[in-house]
Amino acid sequence: MEVISLHIGTISRREGRSSVQMAAYCSRSKMLDERTGKTYNYTKRSDLVHHEVMLPDHAPNTFLNSEVLWNSVEEVERSRNARLARVIIAALPKELDTKTHVAMVQQYAQEHFVQRGMCVDVSVHDKGDGNPHAHILLTTRPLDSVGRWMDKQHRNYLLDENGERIFDPVKRRYKLGRSIKTHDWDNPDRVQEWRAGWATACNAQFRQHGIDKEVSCLSYAKQGVDREPTKHLGAKVKAMENRGISTNRGNDNRRIIAERQRQDRQRFRQRMEQSRAWSLERDFGRER
Repeated sequence: MEVISLHIGTISRREGRSSVQMAAYCSRSKMLDERTGKTYNYTKRSDLVHHEVMLPDHAPNTFLNSEVLWNSVEEVERSRNARLARVIIAALPKELDTKTHVAMVQQYAQEHFVQRGMCVDVSVHDKGDGNPHAHILLTTRPLDSVGRWMDKQHRNYLLDENGERIFDPVKRRYKLGRSIKTHDWDNPDRVQEWRAGWATACNAQFRQHGIDKEVSCLSYAKQGVDREPTKHLGAKVKAMENRGISTNRGNDNRRIIAERQRQDRQRFRQRMEQSRAWSLERDFGRER
């Protein structure tokens, strides 16, 4: 069974990245990062087919503007190591049209992220080169009931047998245990849940449109299939390949595809030989 292509990463200030820049890139727009004073302009790119911001009920309506939303994130995240956003890049089924792509991304984002309290910035790209995909930017800090940013975690003070905080005379402060997160978005189980959810969304659309295909969130190895997966090319490598420039990843994928085709031909021959053997046995049984 074919494996979905869905990549999950983070936008971190430690790496010198900006959530405003990423939002501008995904939405193919021009935005000002108020924290740094830098302006990012991606309006010359022409592959954007859909963009919207989806908000939980308690988020302020001003966040429907991407520039406002991500500048607010940049303002509230003050640490130099802050994780500003989570980003998901999902390949969209080539068998489906743009309208269906948008609808399935909206439903997926609503079910797995908006309903959990995240602000979601969705962009769908399609150059018409057979590589339609969605960029989904997620906030990493929850909002309270009136739309204000909350802490990502609470301090957990160590207590003595009387339930009192323990004071450290050397550090001159109360002793702390492991912090308590205010949400479960960072739970490792969420990644598998999101991958499985995307596979379910794709398969539902295949069934609805009468397409004889099914995908899985499990790797070929976990499916028990001896099949090497192709490598994600990325926008820059894809552009080079389209210009006829060979790349290491492109060469690897051509090798992998050729090997898959060889394996498919071998399996086909084995099935045909097995079918012939069964036919001979059946015919021989009838003659007897």
